[in-house]
Amino acid sequence: MIETRDLTKKYGDLFAIQSIDLDLQKGDLFGFIGPNGAGKTTTMRIIATLLTPSWGEAYVDGYSIYTHPKEIRRLVGYMPDFFGVYDDMKVIEYLEFFAAAYRINGEKRRKICEEMLEVVDLAFKRDAFANTLSRGQTQRLGLARVLLHDPQVLLLDEPLSGLDPRARIDMRNLLKRLGD
Repeated sequence: MIETRDLTKKYGDLFAIQSIDLDLQKGDLFGFIGPNGAGKTTTMRIIATLLTPSWGEAYVDGYSIYTHPKEIRRLVGYMPDFFGVYDDMKVIEYLEFFAAAYRINGEKRRKICEEMLEVVDLAFKRDAFANTLSRGQTQRLGLARVLLHDPQVLLLDEPLSGLDPRARIDMRNLLKRLGD
C-alpha cells in the first residue's frame, strides 16, 4: 500500500529525512515515533504529495508520487497535526463543505456526512458550531473529514496530540476499528 525507497528531504545542509525505506501493506497500522523535528510530518507530507522529496521514491498502491499525484490524493486521507475550523460553520456544514470539495453531491453528501458523524461519535454535536468543540471533538471532526471520500490510506499527524487520557483511549479504539 505504501512503499518508500531512499526517501530523502534536504534543506540546505540539513536532512529533514534521510534514506527512509518503508513497506506497509493494506491493514497495517504504523506509527512514527520520534522527537519534534525528526521528520515525521515531512515524510507524511511527501507520501500525501504535498511536498516533493530531494530524492528517493514513494508509492501509494503502486502509484508514484512523481507521476500520479492525483490518484494518490484520491486514495489518501491526510489529517495534519493542526487544522482550522471555520468560526461561522456548524459541524455538519463543515463536513458538507469538504464533501463538496471531494465532489460528493446531492443526497449522497448528506448521507455520508451523517454516517461519518456516527463513526466518530459526534452526531450529538451535529448542529454545534465547529469552533466550540473540545480538542478531542475537533480531532474527531478532523478524522471524519478525512474519511468522507473513503480513503484507502490514512495519514494522521499526531492524532492524539493534546487529548486527555480518556480521549486518547477513545481515539485509539476508533483507529483500531477503522483498521479492521
